[in-house]
Amino acid sequence: MTEAGPVTVARQALSLSDVLDAVAGAARRRGVECYLVGGFVRDRLLGREVRKDIDLLVVGDGAVELLSDVAASFRWSRPQQFEHFGTAQVRGDDFVVEVVRARAERYDPESRKPSVRAGTLDEDVWRRDFTVNALCQTLDGTVLDRTGRGLDDLRDRVLRTPLDPAETFGEDPLRMFRAARFVAELGFRLADGVIEAMRDQAHRADILSVERIAAELRRLLVGDHPAAGIEVLRVGGLLDVVLPELPAMVGVEQSGYHVHDVYVHTLRALDAAPPDLITRLAVLLHDVGKPPTHAIAADGRHTFHDHPQVGAAMSAAMLMRLRFSNEEVNAVASLVRLHLRPIQYDPATFSDAAVRRLVHAVGPLRQQLLDVARADTRASAYPDLAQIDELSERMESLDRGGAVSGLRAPLDGQAIMAIAGRGPGRWVGRAKAALEEAVLEGELAADDAEAAERWLRQHAELLSG
Repeated sequence: MTEAGPVTVARQALSLSDVLDAVAGAARRRGVECYLVGGFVRDRLLGREVRKDIDLLVVGDGAVELLSDVAASFRWSRPQQFEHFGTAQVRGDDFVVEVVRARAERYDPESRKPSVRAGTLDEDVWRRDFTVNALCQTLDGTVLDRTGRGLDDLRDRVLRTPLDPAETFGEDPLRMFRAARFVAELGFRLADGVIEAMRDQAHRADILSVERIAAELRRLLVGDHPAAGIEVLRVGGLLDVVLPELPAMVGVEQSGYHVHDVYVHTLRALDAAPPDLITRLAVLLHDVGKPPTHAIAADGRHTFHDHPQVGAAMSAAMLMRLRFSNEEVNAVASLVRLHLRPIQYDPATFSDAAVRRLVHAVGPLRQQLLDVARADTRASAYPDLAQIDELSERMESLDRGGAVSGLRAPLDGQAIMAIAGRGPGRWVGRAKAALEEAVLEGELAADDAEAAERWLRQHAELLSG
């Protein structure tokens, strides 16, 4: 008697067990040798939150057929296949089930693309990046530690390569960035010899696509230990290759409330920032303009004239080099440019107009700017955050309903031209800017067009150009 085909599951919230049961059933019916592998197994054994990304390894053929059965069980779309890499995946109900065929692969020293061939279970395990990621589970839950070190390293929180690290990194230099990312995500330490191998092969990072490097940096920066991950990249020589502006901060001394050099201060601020990518990018880069602007004043103080503006331009160039989106580049550059404003806030000298200008300048990035300022302050010897908290309350009070952060001139260009009886020209933009400034100064309400017209007629020079 043969086992029945895939059973369609009623449309309801799927659990991880539902999906794993469907995988196990499909593997039995198809006679496919299949294992759970990779980060899914590692995180499961660590007791971390179980992901909905399920990694499977199939030895031999049958991967696509297995996924087709799983997809049919839940009425998901058919599997996508990536023939060159021997992988396929299905998606549905927030789950991603990916199958890779057991393989051996090697990178040519000058190539970004691996040479891939079918392999055995042991060949696949030994070519993985770290022993804790080489652990496998059978579909009934039995753990397989084919390297003999994975479970011990998981317990000891160590990142060790299955093969000699020079060979493991030689096959794919991206694994060096993954080492830093896992340090940041998991809080693991590197085994002996790993950092030395990274230094020896850091130059090979230039064969990697910037997209792959940027993807690892994104995940590193939102990990629980981002500073430790960045430090691995620095000590391993990789920052010198991809972001040389960061190691340039090492040894640049500071004055005032700063008790660390620019680099150490930056790492301390990074760990103090909430795990939002834009916020952490801004914290990482907030003082990148200090090394090129560093000078020593006559009284011995370290000065960094205009470093926020210089840093904003540098940040934009660095992120564009890594092909971050225009929206991300602009957001981070704005935060870097404005990062000192909340720290310099003094309730005795900041008028309502000054606060409104800051609200308008930062726009929808207000909370992220305040978070950058708090992280910057926590990484210094400044006594407390009371002034930033007060600024936050004052910004909120002056911007009720988004009247300031979403500020537009009370009159548009057409209305201004009608009032003046003139055609278009640069004068229209100047008049609109003057109206916005009047709103920020509290002279006008943002929604009072009649008052704005009277104000314009009182400033006839704006209408005459």
